This record gives sequence, structure tokens and C-alpha cells, in this order.
Amino acid sequence: MQEINLDQVEPSNYDVIIAGAGAGGLLTALALTAEGKRALILEKAERLGGVWHSYWVNGYRVDQGLHVITRVTRGAFVRFLKTYLSPPPKFVLHDGWQFRVYDKVGTIPSSIGETLRWPLTGMKGRLGLARIGAKIKTMNLEEMKRYKDISFLEFMQSNNATNQVMLDVMQSAIYMAAGVPISEASAYESLRTLKDTDRESSKINSLKRLFFGSGEYDEGYVIGGMEGLIKRVISTINGDYVLNAPVDQIHEQEGHVTGCSVAGKMLAHNRVVSNIPLSFMPDIITSKNDTVVDFFKRWSNMKPTHGITLWLGLRKIVIGDRKNRVLVHPNPNRWIVSISSFDPSCAPEGKELVGIAMMTIPGKTKDEMIEIMKGNGLEEYYPGLLEHAEMEHVQMSYATRAALIPGQTDLDRPGPRTPIMGLYIVGTDTAGSGVGLQQAAQSADGVIRALRVDH
Repeated sequence: MQEINLDQVEPSNYDVIIAGAGAGGLLTALALTAEGKRALILEKAERLGGVWHSYWVNGYRVDQGLHVITRVTRGAFVRFLKTYLSPPPKFVLHDGWQFRVYDKVGTIPSSIGETLRWPLTGMKGRLGLARIGAKIKTMNLEEMKRYKDISFLEFMQSNNATNQVMLDVMQSAIYMAAGVPISEASAYESLRTLKDTDRESSKINSLKRLFFGSGEYDEGYVIGGMEGLIKRVISTINGDYVLNAPVDQIHEQEGHVTGCSVAGKMLAHNRVVSNIPLSFMPDIITSKNDTVVDFFKRWSNMKPTHGITLWLGLRKIVIGDRKNRVLVHPNPNRWIVSISSFDPSCAPEGKELVGIAMMTIPGKTKDEMIEIMKGNGLEEYYPGLLEHAEMEHVQMSYATRAALIPGQTDLDRPGPRTPIMGLYIVGTDTAGSGVGLQQAAQSADGVIRALRVDH
């Protein structure tokens, strides 16, 4: 794929126009390439990828957000890359989760035996966790769907699982995925997160995991970071892209898409894939069709999530392992990962790159949130992180996906088709299970399947 300017665009040279070059748009173009199609990508920013990219800060390569990817051996994102990139990218799995509650450290237990030895609460809490854990471990996806319209906290309360430490740990595990606390997070999405599945499993396998546990953590980091990964995707795509090219309007006539406008220039085409956030679409789609207007108005109100990431470049190795650490208490929840332990190429030799992430706090400024992240137990429980920092970098645009709340799970969301024939929607706020890159891949896969059927 190569960059061209708007004056060079001849729409008839392309099989599809893709509005927006986030992960969903680029993955759609990648899959279309494998099917012999050619895409034109229009991107309003000065680069491709949206939050899916990396850049260098004082000798350290930072991702746009803490991109530890879930389900790297069996998830949708990795399946997508294995299908459309050759050779597929290499991932390094992490070595487990550590949840810290003041001076106690534990993981989320994977078996009854581990639960009854859980160090974060007393025996009464352990017994309650064993009971609710057994229920979750043996639930299938159909059973989980029953709870799509209530919050995870409501699910826990309805099962008398109200031990506060247990709820606090589950909150910290779910918050980063759902983007909202357990009082707002969809019970269905939370249950899938805790069971770590997007596919059905047999009762026998569920029972085996319940009694014997599992030491596998199907989460990890891609070698080369997001920078290396997105460069490979872009170089593989067949087509062209235009930067600084915001789509002003998507046109329809008699229920069919007719193209889009950029800087007042009409690009006529009967197949358009929009990777534009649904919150912007009512201003971009103008139609006299009430069904079209109502569709985009309804889905423009999805709740976005926002995160903040603090990157620390350390002059010496302080953590040095591949565990995902979560500071549950003192609040707020913070996720701490030594990225250079997975991929040494992101830091100078003998040094360490550590990412610390949390959800933004309403009403707090960036500087106030950074002070909160650095305080509240960080120096006490993870000494050396701040003392040895020679590089400090802050990002505010990490989590821009829609929140996984009741009524807006993958069971409820729109897409890939719209009421306008030939117009498809892709992205983390459209159909597709999971979060982040998993959801982008699921969404792109849905668009590809719809295009095959429709054309």
C-alpha cells in the first residue's frame, strides 16, 4: 500500500473505499487483499492505525496504550493475523497475574484447591469464592447470555457473592476490559472475561479446569510491538491511502450508498466500509429515510471509555519478569507491566520499559491523575520504579472503545450491515466479541463475510 494525495484518487480503481484507518479498517483491508481486492483508505489523521501504533521516546519504544493482548494462541485477532500474514507475528506469553491488596498478593484462582488457599481473604470469603467460581467455570455461553441486561455486581449480589475483597479483585480484573466498574459492566461480558472464552467448551473440560486448574495464561505481547505489527499489515495491503483526509459526508440515494466526500470532493463508489466512530455518524450520514436516521442516532450514544498510561524508562532493571501486576488497594486500580521483559528491543540494553495504566478519573486533570498513579502505594509496594526513571511519558488517548455495558454487548451492537445497501461499519463499537484488537478483528471478519454474501 502506498500513500497518494486526494487529487490522484480515481475511485473506479478500487473495489472498496474504507473511511478510517483504525485497527478495524486496516484489518478489513488486509483481508480484502487476500481475496484479490484493492482498497482505498481515507484517514483524517497524519498517520495510519489510530490507537494501534508505537513511537519512540528518548530511546524507548512505547505503544499507544498498554497493549498486552488477550487470547494470543486462540483469539480472533491472532487467528486473523495467522490467516492473512505470512509468516504470522510472534507473541510472548505473560507468566500470570498478581493482584495486590495492601500487603497481600494473590492471583485469580483457577481451581477449587487454589481457591481454598487464596491468601487475599479469610476462609468465609474463600468458600464464597469457591461457590461462585464453580458456577462461573461451569457456565456455557448460552447461560451467560441470560445475564446480558444486568451488571456484573447485580449478578454477584443475586448469588450472594458479596465478599468485598473478592469484588474488589474482580473489579480490577474487569475494569480495564469493560472500561467501567462492575456496577456498570455487563454481567455477560464480565463472565466471559473471567472464564476467558469466546467459544463454547464442554462440561467435562469445564469440570477438569474446576478441579485441576490451569497454569496457562493465553495473554501476551507481540515481538516488535505495535510498530512492527502495523508496518507489516500496511505493507501487505493492496491499495492506496490518503492522510489528512477526513470524510465529511457519506452519500446515499434511494437506500444505496453512492460514495463519500472529502474536502468537498465527491468520491463515487457503491461499496464503502466506515471505520468512523458511531458517535460521529449522524453528522456524516444525511438521509431522508427515517430508518437510516434512527439507526445511526440510536448507536451514536454508546458510552466511550478513556484510559491513561504512564510509561517509565528505567536506567536499570527493576521488575524484570513477565507478570501482569494489578494494584487493587490502595485505590485506584493500576496495571503494571514490564514490557521490555517480553521484548527487549523496546528499551536500551540493560534498561527497562514499564507501563502503568488505569482508567481516567472524572473531574481530575492529567497532572492530578499522574500524581495519583505515582502515589497511593506505588513507591511502597514497587520500590525503584520512580527512583530509577530516566524517561517519563504520559498518554491520554489509550481507551477509546465503547464500554461493555448492559444493552451494548457484542449481542446488542450494530453491524456489519447498515440500513444503507453497500455501507458497512467496522470497529470496536460495532459487532464483534471481545475488547480492543480482539473486537476489531471480530468486526472486520464480520464485514468480510457480509461483503462475500452481498457481492
